[in-house]
Amino acid sequence: MRTLTTLLLAAALSLPAAPALAGAPDTVGTVDPATGIWALRNEAGHTARFYYGNPGDVPMMGDWDCDGIDTPGLYRQSDGYVYLRNANTQGVADVKFFFGDPGDVPLAGDFDGDGCDTVSIFRPSEGRVFIINALGSNDGGLGAAEFDFFFGNPGDEPFVGDFDGDGVDTIGLYRRSTGFVYLRNSNAAGVADVSYYYGDPGDRIVAGDWDGDGDDTAGIYRPDEGTFYLRNANTEGVADTVISAGASNLTPVAGVFGEIAAIPDIGLVEVVASGLSQPLLLTAPPGDDRLFVVEKGGSIRIVANGSVLTTPFLTIPGITTGGERGLLGLAFHPDYATNGRFFVNYTDGAGDTRIVEYHADPASNVADPTPARTILSIDQPYPNHNGGMIAFGPDGFLYIGMGDGGSGGDPDENGEDPTTLLGAILRLDVDSGSPYAIPSGNPYDGTNGAREVWITGVRNPWRWSFDRSTGELYIGDVGQNAWEEIDVVPAGAGGIDLGWDLMEGSHCFEPSSGCDPTGLTMPVLEYGHGEGNSVTGGYVYRGSAIPGLAGTYFYGDFGAGWIRSFTMRGGVATDRRDWTSAVGTVPALASFGEDSAGELYVVSLAGKIYKIVGTS
Repeated sequence: MRTLTTLLLAAALSLPAAPALAGAPDTVGTVDPATGIWALRNEAGHTARFYYGNPGDVPMMGDWDCDGIDTPGLYRQSDGYVYLRNANTQGVADVKFFFGDPGDVPLAGDFDGDGCDTVSIFRPSEGRVFIINALGSNDGGLGAAEFDFFFGNPGDEPFVGDFDGDGVDTIGLYRRSTGFVYLRNSNAAGVADVSYYYGDPGDRIVAGDWDGDGDDTAGIYRPDEGTFYLRNANTEGVADTVISAGASNLTPVAGVFGEIAAIPDIGLVEVVASGLSQPLLLTAPPGDDRLFVVEKGGSIRIVANGSVLTTPFLTIPGITTGGERGLLGLAFHPDYATNGRFFVNYTDGAGDTRIVEYHADPASNVADPTPARTILSIDQPYPNHNGGMIAFGPDGFLYIGMGDGGSGGDPDENGEDPTTLLGAILRLDVDSGSPYAIPSGNPYDGTNGAREVWITGVRNPWRWSFDRSTGELYIGDVGQNAWEEIDVVPAGAGGIDLGWDLMEGSHCFEPSSGCDPTGLTMPVLEYGHGEGNSVTGGYVYRGSAIPGLAGTYFYGDFGAGWIRSFTMRGGVATDRRDWTSAVGTVPALASFGEDSAGELYVVSLAGKIYKIVGTS
């Protein structure tokens, strides 16, 4: 395909040409400008989806590496750069370069017949075309135009195609005000060789070889209908093919897409519908097929073969369960299969935090009810913001998430005080010392901060997790009045200050304006209370059942019940998606869970457990 939709751009790497897919017809797709989700339709009529870019980017399709397959690219008007990928998958750009002047429109095409697309320029203010058959270096700019000419009127929308089948792409124009198409069969000034009426005012132009005969012809996308109307001849007439793209007001694209590895659709399968009382966490020991579910009231239940076992694995007496308190966390030792050690986090009868070790026969479904030892006791000044999550990191140490102590607005200023164990993520060595040792590398020595503290500046890190592939720590930190946040901490990075209560998310909190964020680590993602009110941190998918989701982080909101995701690339939360249309909402979304194989689950405090599964 040597075509472009309205305002689409393209470029090619100067690599040896590979044989094109002879006779392969072009197909159509769409890009949602609000989310960056691409939906490409293959010849069989199936649509594959993936993410590329950010909201507001101008999308494109073209054969950037001369292999006969059209792949995505973007023009980012905010920085003036073009970003091209050589595969129809989500990912980072394979090449980027600076493009033209403000207001210029990129044109992608094989203007010299060498089998590779290059970038040229249409300047709408002049109605002028600049043909460029070579690109600058990566991270550089475009080369000089080989020639230029005038064609059309200011405001016309350009597109590119091989309209006469000679192997060289030329320029076409679409006049949206009238619905007229104007085609040139040579890259030189002159009047249109072909002109005809097609479509209605306001339609968007696309061009492609829809029937595989070697000639590109025009099609239109009608935004208010979300429908493509494609013609197999460059003449006035009715559409030969009509394709519904589903949603309206998307950006149309076209090309030969080849085999596409897409992000799959997902669904939620109910694993447990009854038999649980206020579940708020699901986890599993390494290599164990059972699911262990924490109930707020103090019991740990086992789900085996889809059923909740009658006898609890463990019930802890004397727990305070009002409000945000209760049995809040569970972590199995990395060597549980041989040592049977596991750890719990709960609020005791006085409402204070206790981290306690228990033992079990690893093969048994019932643990020893006698505590092995108390690891840590932390007084809680208020009944809320207890944190609750505990987990072993990739370094083998036990991490503990502690809220700021509660009330509202951190009245005791614990978040920014490293000398307290509140408002922090702690890191302990529970394989040494009595009852624990301080791991080498913890950032504080006892004089400048508590030796147990690993990270400061959290408000209520209710649910967090480690990416089992990269070791990065993903923290869902519940906000105060306005902002919920997700923080991502690099593997092994202690001593980081996440900002509370100087800041709520990336916004000043105390003071309300003029705060100095120097030295703080900002969240990778935040959302306001118009979208939800209590973030539920989740997990990065590292299972094997849905390979297209590898590296995707899932999170949700307790109050709104939606599930969303993103993928970290170069320190940026990209490929953001809201899955509500696929899975609906989950009432009282208390937690996500991860089994020993890396498959993910969703836990509703209302008593149900769901598994995230692929549906395509």
